[in-house]
Amino acid sequence: MLHFRSPAVENDLPPALDMRAGVLSALGPVSMPEFATSGLAQSSVIETARGSVLARDIRAGDRVVTRDNGMQTLRWVGTSTVIYDEPDAGGTICDHPHRGPVRIRAGALGSNPDAGNLVLAPGQRVLVRNALSNLLFATDEIMASVGDLTHIEGTDIAPRSVGRWVHLLFDQHELIQVNGLWMESFAPDMWSIRVAYPEQWHAITEAMPRLRYDNTAANYVESRPTIDAREARLIDAI
Repeated sequence: MLHFRSPAVENDLPPALDMRAGVLSALGPVSMPEFATSGLAQSSVIETARGSVLARDIRAGDRVVTRDNGMQTLRWVGTSTVIYDEPDAGGTICDHPHRGPVRIRAGALGSNPDAGNLVLAPGQRVLVRNALSNLLFATDEIMASVGDLTHIEGTDIAPRSVGRWVHLLFDQHELIQVNGLWMESFAPDMWSIRVAYPEQWHAITEAMPRLRYDNTAANYVESRPTIDAREARLIDAI
C-alpha cells in the first residue's frame, strides 16, 4: 500500500498558533512580522470588469483587469494594519522611506489625475518602463518598491504613522491597474502567515485550498526583475 505525505508535513511546517490562547505570551517578547510588505490604501481605485472600484469596495469574485492575463478572478481580499514607528536614532518617518506609507500625488508617475492621491505600503512594487530601463537593466520592464522611488517628483512619504492596507490575491502573481499605474498583486508568504496570522491563513486556504502546500509558491514568483534601492536612484520616471 502506498502512503502519501502532505508537503506541509515533509517541510515540517509548524502548526498555526492560536493567538487567543496566549501561546505567544509564554515565549516572552516576540516581534511580530508585518502581514505583508505590500498593500494598497482603501481609497485606491482598481480597474475591474464593472468599472473603477475603490479598494474598500472590491470583493472576492470580482473580475479585475491584469496586464498579462486579461480579466482575472479575484480569489481573496484581505486587510492589515501596520504601525510605522519613528526611528530610534532621531529623525522622522519621512527621513526613512521604508518606515512609512508612500504617497503618489494625483497625476505623478503617470497616474490618473482624476483618481486623486494614491497611498501605498513602502514595499508595494510598481511597474517601471523608463526609457533607460533597457540600457541600465537589459529589459524594458522592471519592478521597484515604491518606497525606493520617493526621489521622483510627486512621490513622497505620507505624514502618517499608521497604514491600513488592502491585499488582493489571485490564482497567480498579477499586475493590476491602480489609479492608472500597474503594480503587483498580493504574493502571500504562507509559512509566515500561518505562524503569525493563523486567522488570515485559514481564510486564505479556505478560499484557495491548494495554498496549504509549499509547491504552490511558484505561482507567485514575479515575471519581471526587481531593482534594489541603489538601482532605483537611477530612475527619474516610470
